[in-house]
Amino acid sequence: MSAPPTGPVSTELAHKTMGPIEVLAQSVAAIAPSAVMATGPALIVLSAGGGSWLSYLLALVTVVLIGLCVAQFGTRIASAGSLYSYVGKSLGPGGAFAAGWALVIGYAFIAMIGVVGFAIYGGQLLDLVGLASASQVAQIVIFIVAGVAAVAFAWAGIKISTRVGLVLEVASIAAILVLLVVVLAKHGLLPDPAQTRLGGSSSNGITFGVVLAVLGFVGFESAAALGAEARDPHRAIPRAVLTSAVVVGVLYVFAAYVSILGLGVAGLGGSTAPMADLAKTVGLAGFSYVIDLGVAASFFAVTIASINAASRVLYTIAHEGALHSALRRTHARHRTPHVAILVLLPAIVLVPAIMVLAGVAPLDVYAYTGTIGTFGYLTAYLLMAIGMPIFLRRHHTVRAYHWLLAAAAAAAIVVVTYKNLIPVPAWPFNVLPYLYLGLLAIGVGWYAATRRRRARVITGEGAAAMGAELGP
Repeated sequence: MSAPPTGPVSTELAHKTMGPIEVLAQSVAAIAPSAVMATGPALIVLSAGGGSWLSYLLALVTVVLIGLCVAQFGTRIASAGSLYSYVGKSLGPGGAFAAGWALVIGYAFIAMIGVVGFAIYGGQLLDLVGLASASQVAQIVIFIVAGVAAVAFAWAGIKISTRVGLVLEVASIAAILVLLVVVLAKHGLLPDPAQTRLGGSSSNGITFGVVLAVLGFVGFESAAALGAEARDPHRAIPRAVLTSAVVVGVLYVFAAYVSILGLGVAGLGGSTAPMADLAKTVGLAGFSYVIDLGVAASFFAVTIASINAASRVLYTIAHEGALHSALRRTHARHRTPHVAILVLLPAIVLVPAIMVLAGVAPLDVYAYTGTIGTFGYLTAYLLMAIGMPIFLRRHHTVRAYHWLLAAAAAAAIVVVTYKNLIPVPAWPFNVLPYLYLGLLAIGVGWYAATRRRRARVITGEGAAAMGAELGP
C-alpha cells in the first residue's frame, strides 16, 4: 500500500449533517421506484400473469425480512461502511470484505443501469425535438453526460445530492400515480376478478415473478452508508430502510394491478412502453412524454444514489488499509469521498459504452448489468442476515425470534438466488453469474494478499475515523 500523501489532507466526512428526510431520500433514490413502476410489471407479467401483484407482495415480505435484519444492526452501529461494517462485527474481516466488495459491485452495476436507462428514456425525448439519439455515438455521449453529472452532484455534497434524488423521484412517482389513478377511475374501484383469482398464473410463475420483483428493491439498504453523516443514525437509518421498502412495495403492487387492469395480461406482456400504452387507453397520449421525462430523472437519481453509497463503502474499506489509501480522502470543503467518487466514474461509463460499441442493444445492456449487480446485493444481504444473530449473541441481546428472522431472511435470499440460476438461463445470462464470481474473486484475492501484509490493520469493523459508533 502506498503511504498517505504529505501535507494537510482531509479524511473526514460531513458528520451529523443529514436529517431523517435526506437519509430516507438516499434509500428511495437508490431503488428508483418510478423506473420500476414504469417497466417492472411488463416483465413480471410474462411469468406471473394475473398474479403479478402477488409476486410483488411476496417480494415486499422478503425485502422487509432483510430490512428487519439491517435494522438490528442499524440501531446499534453507525458507520459509513454500511453492510461491510455490519458483517465485520459478526463474521469477521474476511466476511466483511466479501460483503463490502459485493456491495460495491452491486452499486457500480446499478449505477450503470442508471446511465443506460437515462439514455433510453432521455433519448426518446431528444428524438421528439429532432436530436437523433439512436446512434452508438449519441448513446455514448449521453452515458458520459449522465455519468459526469451524477458524479458532480455526489462530489458537491451528500445533502444536495440526496435532495436532488428525492425531488426527482417524487416528481416522477407523482406523474405515474396520476396516470394510474386515471386508469383505475376509468375501470372502476371494484376488484378485478381476473387478478383476484390469479388468472393465467401458476405457483411456479408467481415464484419466479417474486425473483424479478425483488430486483426492483435492491439498494433500499443504502441509507446504512450514511451512518457517519446522519444526525440520529440509530433511528434514522432503520426507519429509512424499512419505510422505503414498505412504501415502494405498496407502489409496486398498485402499479402491477392497475397496469394489468388497463392493458390486460397479454397487452401488458407484449408492451414495450407500458406507461405510454396505458396513457393512450385513457386519452392521455401526450402525458406519456411527462412520464418519460420522470423515468429518465429516476434513472439519473439512482446513479447519484449508487455513487454515494459505493464511494462510502470504498472509503471505509480504505481506512482499514484493504484498499489504496487515496480512497480515504475527502474533499476539504464538501466533505465527500471525492477520490472514491472519481474512481467509480470510468467503470460506470466505460462498461456500458464498450458493450454498445460491441453491438449490444441498450435494453440488453440494462438487463446484463442489472443481473450482475443484483448478485452483488444478494451476496451482501445473505452475509448480513447470517451474521445478525451472531452479532447480537456477542452483545448478549439475542432472542429466539432473531434466529428465526435471520433464518427466514437467509432462506428467502437463497431461494431468489437459486431461481436466478436454476434452470440454467439462456446465453448470455448463463455466464453472468461466473462474471460476477470473477469480479468477486478479484476483490477477495486482493484482500487476501493485503491481509497477509497488514493483518493487524484490517479488522472489517470500521475505523473510528469514519464515524463508527455503537448505539444503545
